[in-house]
Amino acid sequence: MREGVVALHLRSRNPLNAFTSYVIRGQKHVLVDPGPPGRAGELLEQLSRHRISLGDIGLIVITHGHADQFGNAASLKEWTQAPVAVHELDAEYVHWGSAPVLKPVTKLGTIFRSFVRTKAVPVEPDIILYDGDKLGRYGGRGRVILTPGHTAGSISILLPDGTCIIGDLLMRGLRVGSLSYPWFAEDLSLLRESLRRIVAAGATNLLPSHGAPFSVDSLLRVFPWLESGAETSTAPELGDRGPRRPRSRRRRHPRRGGQAQNGSQESATG
Repeated sequence: MREGVVALHLRSRNPLNAFTSYVIRGQKHVLVDPGPPGRAGELLEQLSRHRISLGDIGLIVITHGHADQFGNAASLKEWTQAPVAVHELDAEYVHWGSAPVLKPVTKLGTIFRSFVRTKAVPVEPDIILYDGDKLGRYGGRGRVILTPGHTAGSISILLPDGTCIIGDLLMRGLRVGSLSYPWFAEDLSLLRESLRRIVAAGATNLLPSHGAPFSVDSLLRVFPWLESGAETSTAPELGDRGPRRPRSRRRRHPRRGGQAQNGSQESATG
């Protein structure tokens, strides 16, 4: 089986609605972020175009609990029979089909906040992910890195070759070639620390949900404080409040990502 990462582009006449899902090829493929609500048909077309069979998808990973990431997860879970995995801090949002309160940190976030969908078809997470979990048990590749800031439970998936799927940790700006913080973030200081963390972990090529991939070298040119340690930013601060945790609601607790159903530890590496 040819390995690598396949980008599934859900395009739109309105560039603000464009989204990219990813498939990590392997013995069993890993689908990362099935995309915004109502666009499952487009995702199926992209999978078919890349000759990826639904039956070959062994895991669906949600990088964070926003509707544009998990909006098609219920449909894809039904069609693939693959388990859905999400970090524990964002699991409630996926379970209830709702998103945490959006906190704009850019001018565009403030302008478009009321147009962003915060509801999607709920889907029960089957696997709770934790920092450091590896996806090898599903035949895929990659290691989970907790990268909070955008949401409390945001994660990135780091592959052995340095490719890193980052969800909404960063995005492309509206100007060609530019980079931007996400429009919304629960804690901007945590987001900056998460950027440092993926750089320190060895990421070399970053794949965002919104916009084209970019290299860590280009990231360091835009945010030189990642190397110098000095924290500077033109984005507004969010204040002293930390990230919001989901309100506790009684529900069936999914199994832990690092253990098989029989309780044995995962032995495969990402």
